[in-house]
Amino acid sequence: MLGLAGAVGTFAGCKMQQTAGLRDSGQSRLMDDTFAGQNKCNPDDHKRPFIVEWDATDMSSFESLAASDIVFVKYEGCNLRVLDECKNDSIRGEQGAYKPVEWTTGQLETIDIHNEGELYAKLPLSQASLGGRVSGGERFHMEYYVAGTRNASRDAVYEADLEGRYGCDEATHFVYGYNLGAFALGSANEMNMEAGASAYGFGAGAKKSSGRSAEKKGGDLAVCSSDSATEISGCKAPIRLSLREIRPGTSPEAEAIAAPDSPESVTAAAVVTAKMEMSEEAAARIEAATTKLNSRDGKGCLKELDAHDKLNPKAKSTDSSSPFALNRAMCVMLSGKCDAGKEQARKALEKTSMAQMGPEQIDRSLDGYVGSYCQGKMGDRDALVQVLRETQAAAFTTKKEAAYCEERHKKGKKLLAKVKPKDEYDSEIQNADKAMWSG
Repeated sequence: MLGLAGAVGTFAGCKMQQTAGLRDSGQSRLMDDTFAGQNKCNPDDHKRPFIVEWDATDMSSFESLAASDIVFVKYEGCNLRVLDECKNDSIRGEQGAYKPVEWTTGQLETIDIHNEGELYAKLPLSQASLGGRVSGGERFHMEYYVAGTRNASRDAVYEADLEGRYGCDEATHFVYGYNLGAFALGSANEMNMEAGASAYGFGAGAKKSSGRSAEKKGGDLAVCSSDSATEISGCKAPIRLSLREIRPGTSPEAEAIAAPDSPESVTAAAVVTAKMEMSEEAAARIEAATTKLNSRDGKGCLKELDAHDKLNPKAKSTDSSSPFALNRAMCVMLSGKCDAGKEQARKALEKTSMAQMGPEQIDRSLDGYVGSYCQGKMGDRDALVQVLRETQAAAFTTKKEAAYCEERHKKGKKLLAKVKPKDEYDSEIQNADKAMWSG
C-alpha cells in the first residue's frame, strides 16, 4: 500500500508525463512517434504537392518556364526549389515541353488542417509558412477547383540527360504535370460556414462568409464555376504539381534504339509476330512524334521518329520522299539545328507538288518554317525572318507584353541593317522596313 508521499509522487509523475505528451497548443505529441510523424517531409510520400505557398512572382516564373521547357526542381524535405537555370535559352524545349492543357469538368474540393500531422500530409510545402501557427493551435481551411491538367511530352528523365548542363546539378525531380484552376486558403479559427457553403465565394450566389478574404490564393474561385471556366484567365493558375524523380543512368529506350537487331535470338514464329506488332508500334511512334512536335519538344520528337524508322525502315523519316520527312525537318529545327532542318525541309518540299511552282515558292515556304521552328544558332537572315514572324504573330494572333514587342523591334532594326534581299523576289526582306520597322 502506498503512503501519502508515494501517492503524491505517483500523481505528480502522471501529471508530468501527461504534460510532456502535449504541445503548448494542447495538441498531442503522439504523432511524433508514428510513421507519418517521423517522415513528415519525405518527398517519397508527397509526389503531388500543392504550391499554395508560392507568391505571384513564383507563380509567374513557373508559368514562364513551363511555357517552353520541362521544369526541374530540387525537392528535399518540405522544401521545393525551381531550378530556373536548368534549361537552354537558345533551344526551347531541349529536354521536353508540356502538351496542351486537357480541360476537365471539375468541382469544388476542400482541405481542412487541424494539426501538424494534417499539415505535413496535405500541404507539406507550407510547413515553413504555416507550421508555427498550426503548432500553436490555429486551424486552416482551403478550397480549390481543378479546371485542367497539363502533362509533359516525356514520361521520364535520366541523369545522363542532364550531365554537364549548367544549373541542373541539384535537380532531384522534374515536373511531369500540373493542375490548373484556382485555390484560396485562410485561417479557420473563427470561420463559421453553413454546410456545403464556400468560404471564398465559389459558385453563383455563394455566401462569402461576411466577405472573408483568403490569406493565400491563386486564380479566382468565383469565376471557376461557369461553363466557360476554361476560357477564363482566373481559372488557369497552377495549383498542384505532379513530380517524378530523375532516374539514374541512361534511358533504356535510347540504348535499345542504338542496339542492332538480332532476329537470330528468337524463333521464326516470334519474328513473324514481332513484325505484325511492329506496324502498330511504328504508327504509335509517329503519333507521339507529332504530339511532341506540337509541344515544341524537338529532341523528343526526333527520338520518336528514330524509333519509328527502326520499326518501319521502308518509310524512314530521314528519306526526303517519306511522308514524315517534313515533320523531321521541323523537329530538327526545334532541336537547335536550323540549317540542317532547312536543308531537309527543302529536299522534302522538292519531292512534293510545290516543286512545280518553282524555287521561289519553296523559298517562301522555308521562311515560314524558319520563322516558326528554328532555334539555336541562326544566320542573320533567318534571325530577321523569325523576328518578323514573331512580331506579326504578337500583333495579330497572340497577346504579348509590350517588352516582348520592344525587344524584337530593337533586334529587328539591328538585323535589318545587315541583311539585304537575296534577289528581286525576296519580298520577305524587301518589305520588312516599310511594313514593320518604319518610324
